[in-house]
Amino acid sequence: MGSIKKIVIAIFTFSFLIFVVLFGQVPALSLSPIFFTYKAVTSTSSTITKKNHDQQMRSYPYDHVLYRPGQVCRTCNFFKPARSKHCSVCNVCVAKQDHHCVWIMNCVGKENISHFLFMLLSLSFVLTYGAYLAYVLLSQELQKSANGRLIETVKNQHWSRGLSWSQYASFWSWALGLDFRIGGVGLLALLTAPLAWTMFLYHIYLIWAGATTNESSKWLEWREYVDRGLVYKWTGDTDGIYEMHADPSVEPFVEWPIHSNQRLFRSEDGQHPDARSSQNGAPAIPSRPWADLGMSFWKPLYDLHEIDNLYDLGFWDNLKDALRPV
Repeated sequence: MGSIKKIVIAIFTFSFLIFVVLFGQVPALSLSPIFFTYKAVTSTSSTITKKNHDQQMRSYPYDHVLYRPGQVCRTCNFFKPARSKHCSVCNVCVAKQDHHCVWIMNCVGKENISHFLFMLLSLSFVLTYGAYLAYVLLSQELQKSANGRLIETVKNQHWSRGLSWSQYASFWSWALGLDFRIGGVGLLALLTAPLAWTMFLYHIYLIWAGATTNESSKWLEWREYVDRGLVYKWTGDTDGIYEMHADPSVEPFVEWPIHSNQRLFRSEDGQHPDARSSQNGAPAIPSRPWADLGMSFWKPLYDLHEIDNLYDLGFWDNLKDALRPV
């Protein structure tokens, strides 16, 4: 494990100890961020090596949209498995690469995405709890201060009753400075909890969509071409079109719940597929009599949803794949 990863673990551990010192008793959930952060930081099982390359090639099928067989990683010098990506920071190919996370100094991939998700979830709960606990403690101090100034008949009312918004804010400013340890940590938790929740919910959305962060950027690129009317779909016979020409050493057979024979053509220069030779998935057909008759089996797409996402198995199956990778 590199020295940078050791520093990251030390920072998280030190932050947790500060939290315990300031707030005393904390729920058992507070231990979870440290554990899952450690697992996410130290995990290297998503790395594709010469030894596990054959196994990774059979993890996911090529969809011939985002991933095409036969693409070689020039650094690792082997065929890129479907859904993998070479990380220039880690300098390795990562199975089902989601993104390189600067906070854990590691790639989030097939084997540690579950640790990453649980890290975000537990961290979100801890930060929310910290903000709530700081609110309760400081509110008690404000109540004590108010009781000392109120007459006996109204001592039991809440300290904020009857205050304007500006007065309410002024009281909290005073409370934050009253105990800087609680106020500072509580304010930090309040400001960072939404970030952790947003990151967690975003990855839940990606699971629902059957995509990774890396794939979401690829789909955005396809959306741009679809919006410009530059994507065409073959409407002719496609039964077994990929299996017929598949080389097992380049595109091994993968057991997968769903199947798609869609064939797409993405025009880079605006030309219709019938007006050019095979490129970017357009089949090389020397004779096209339908084109001479004004007919075409290539139909333009105007909605990204018309393209099948081979990796979207439904939310629950997508979640199982993330938590228990194939």
